[in-house]
Amino acid sequence: MKNLKHILFAAILGSSGLASANAFNINEHDAKVTGRGGASAASNTDPSSIIFNPGGMAVGEGTNVSIGGSLIMANGSYETFSGENKTDTDSSPAVVPNAYLTSRVHDMVAVGVGFHLPFGLALSWPEGHPQSGVIVDQSLRTYFITPAVGINLNKQVPGLSIGGGVDIVPATVDLKRDVIAGDAVGKAHLGGDALGIGGRVGVMYHPPTLQQLKIGVMYRSQVKLDFSGKGDFDADPQVRPALPPDGDISTTIKLPQSFWGGVAYDPMPNLEIEANVVWINWKSFKELNITLPDGSASIAPENYKNTVTYRLGAEYKLPAQKAAIRAGFIYDPTPIPDTTMTAQLPDVNRLNVTLGGSKEFGAYAAHLGFLWVTPGERDTSMEPYTPAFKGTYHVNAFVASLQLSGHFGK
Repeated sequence: MKNLKHILFAAILGSSGLASANAFNINEHDAKVTGRGGASAASNTDPSSIIFNPGGMAVGEGTNVSIGGSLIMANGSYETFSGENKTDTDSSPAVVPNAYLTSRVHDMVAVGVGFHLPFGLALSWPEGHPQSGVIVDQSLRTYFITPAVGINLNKQVPGLSIGGGVDIVPATVDLKRDVIAGDAVGKAHLGGDALGIGGRVGVMYHPPTLQQLKIGVMYRSQVKLDFSGKGDFDADPQVRPALPPDGDISTTIKLPQSFWGGVAYDPMPNLEIEANVVWINWKSFKELNITLPDGSASIAPENYKNTVTYRLGAEYKLPAQKAAIRAGFIYDPTPIPDTTMTAQLPDVNRLNVTLGGSKEFGAYAAHLGFLWVTPGERDTSMEPYTPAFKGTYHVNAFVASLQLSGHFGK
């Protein structure tokens, strides 16, 4: 009986998406950056440089503010290999906000603060779908609050600037799923919160002897989240003793460290092309260790793999119109093995296309960015029981981002 409790509880929380953040890895935190395929590590000197590369913070003058958000509309489906059963997600569109403020307070120093949600979103499947024992509804939110400092070293080393920030990360998770035992169906509702601390550092170099070239690198540390919360289980009397008792639950999740590198080049006046490579250390997530309400522990293997994402973006400025247009392409592979892919973690190797544009109005500007995750599909492993539900997952998404910015002072 105790082993059954562990298996059920590990299935409930182990598939909650806490550590499967690539399926919830959001990079659309600035409409300008979104429009150019997320390639900005070498060139971004806007307020959002706080998160994309704080080495660019102290390049700009005056005080700069930027606020916006992204509307994310994602669709997924699960289909058995026989094609007899196909189920679509019924998730509502999600709005992901962001806000940034930077100010040059000295010839060499800029300070700022940023707010964004890089790991999150929600996923919902219809009641009674074939994998309702894995997931019905889930929500994960990670709120990154980042005070940062940038230093312009142009007087010491022409073209060089550096920066860094501290990531303060409150997080919440909420999960609902069915508990199925024969003909009896129960309900499980789990919720918890955590607070983690991390950081990021970046370097940007714009060589004065070759003004068409820009180089940038950034490192973001892992963030440890010690989740604690409550588990509530409802089931028929004959099934309830097999489930964990209601009470406290806890687990530790580490959001992975990452490294960004970028090179930008102007092949002609007003045209900038940038390529970025992003490495994420997902391999560090090998298992999920859960403390149950009765004090015992359950360990579920995950065996994620590291990923390398490639981003290519272009921006063409229209000085006479005080405007710009952008386009980009992204190859974003999934870290989730086909042996652990379930309805809770539908993900594919993504091919994304982006477009965007900006228009200035004096000291203010409006920016739009659009991203299309082209339709993709992926089969599960055929190995026995890994995963339990075999089939094909289909994923596509559309993102629309709006940003408003202002520049004040010198």
